[in-house]
Amino acid sequence: MTSKQLSGWLLVLGPLTVFILAGFLKTVLVGPAETTLSAVTEIDANQSVTVILTILGAIGFVAALIGAIMLTDEMRVGDKLSNGLARIGGVILVGITALAMVAAMVDAATVGALQSTAGDAAQRFQSAVQIQIIGQTLWAGMFFFWGIAFLLLGMALVMQKKLHIVVDWLFVIFGALFVILSIVPLDLAASVGLIIFGLMSLNTVAAGIIQLRSKDS
Repeated sequence: MTSKQLSGWLLVLGPLTVFILAGFLKTVLVGPAETTLSAVTEIDANQSVTVILTILGAIGFVAALIGAIMLTDEMRVGDKLSNGLARIGGVILVGITALAMVAAMVDAATVGALQSTAGDAAQRFQSAVQIQIIGQTLWAGMFFFWGIAFLLLGMALVMQKKLHIVVDWLFVIFGALFVILSIVPLDLAASVGLIIFGLMSLNTVAAGIIQLRSKDS
C-alpha cells in the first residue's frame, strides 16, 4: 500500500465511521442530545454504549483529519501560491487534529464524571454538564478553523486541479460555509450545520475514492 492509498482509505473510512457511529447510531441508541441537560441524562442511561461509540467515532474523526493532512502533504512541494495554501491548510489541520482528540472524547469524559466516587449524585451530574459545556466550546472553535483549513485546501486543489473540479470546489464552498456558520447565531448554525457536515463528509469520502482510483496511487 502506498502513502497515497493510505490517505485515500483514511478519507473514505474516517467520515463514514463518524457519520454511521457517532452520528446515526449514537442518536438512535443513546439519544438526540437536544440540550446539554438531556445529553447528560441520555449518556447516564446508556454509559457503556456511549463509551464504545464515542471511542470508535473519535478514531474515525481523527483518521479523516489525518487523511486530509496527508493530502496537503502531496501538494506542499513547490514555490507557487497553491503550494503555500496547502502548507497553511496542513498546519491548521494538525492543530485541529490535536484538538479533535480531546473534543471527540467529551462524551467518554462525561461518563467518567458520572461514574466518579467524588461527591453525591447531584454534584457528579453537574460536573458532567460542565464537561459537556466545555466540549461545546471546543467544537465551536474547531469548526471555525476547520472551515478555514478546508477553504485553503480547496483553493489549493482548484489551482492544482488535483482531484476533480466538483470535489475541489466543494471543499472551497463547504469550508466557507463552516466559517460562516461558526459566526452566525447559534440557532441557525445548529439547524443547518448538521446538513453541511454531512455533505462535507460525503465530499471527503469522494476525495478519498479519487485518491484510491488515481493512476499513481
